[in-house]
Amino acid sequence: MVKPAGLVVEIHPTPETAVILVDDARAGWVDSAGGSARHQAAEDALALALRDGLYRRDDATEFDFDTYGDSIEELRDFILANWRDTAIAADTIARARSLSGGGRRPRVRERVSISRLAPLSE
Repeated sequence: MVKPAGLVVEIHPTPETAVILVDDARAGWVDSAGGSARHQAAEDALALALRDGLYRRDDATEFDFDTYGDSIEELRDFILANWRDTAIAADTIARARSLSGGGRRPRVRERVSISRLAPLSE
């Protein structure tokens, strides 16, 4: 699928649970049915491809990826529409609402893994 001189950029969320923040205050966690298991499966598949000699990892890092909403309700609706089997609990919404105000916007923070892979030719 990749030319011998090509490369693959592999990116996926880590199994770490996403958090809802307002400024630096944690309002709570995102409730994801099976999300951590799916993200762990992505890490396991990558490890298998590396172990089996399909690719060489030239570079890798992790970073925080934040998605902001103008309100916790907007953020909740975005997550419901775009994330599989995921919700924000009522107590997290209430805490985020109480932390918001004065222009402070809630965000969801995911930890993301990114790798640059080169195919290994036989």
